[in-house]
Amino acid sequence: MIRPSGQLKPNADDRPIFSACKRLDFELETAFVVGKGNSIGQPIAVDNASEHIFGMVLLNDWSARDIQKWEYVPLGPFNAKTFASEVSPWIVTMDALAPFKTACPIQEPKPLAYLNEKDSNNSYDIHLSVELLPENSDSATVVCETNFKHMYWSMAQQLTHHTITGCKVEVGDMMAQVRFQDQRQILMAQC
Repeated sequence: MIRPSGQLKPNADDRPIFSACKRLDFELETAFVVGKGNSIGQPIAVDNASEHIFGMVLLNDWSARDIQKWEYVPLGPFNAKTFASEVSPWIVTMDALAPFKTACPIQEPKPLAYLNEKDSNNSYDIHLSVELLPENSDSATVVCETNFKHMYWSMAQQLTHHTITGCKVEVGDMMAQVRFQDQRQILMAQC
């Protein structure tokens, strides 16, 4: 991977400089793929959202953290996130994941009514890990591990929230997820 370049501000008193990123990282994420769209202006109800989700993929969302630090206020992460995302070459269907269905974490405080799910078994027991294989090395090192079942928000809740304003989603749209219940399980590694 070629490191992205952008505006960096090394110290609070310095002017920004233009340079290659020095704090490149990645996040182990999953994403779901929409299998059934909606009409514009028609939110997807949380209890019907699973009918709209086709399957899941792994996602590697690269981030230039030093570029992001400078541009985040007031723009948010723009150039720090635009240079690379990688998606696994396969989609695992929700039917294939059915045997791994499990309960979601308890949500405290309770979400607003439009995000309350009747079925609390709306997560999946999927072990996730990242291994790095250094150049000229024979063995990889595990740098992080977690389980999808720790996701605080279910895919149904995320899809419902995304469409609550009437946003249209179409077949093939992909939505990434990274927020785990235990903040210590957010997966990042500095490169």
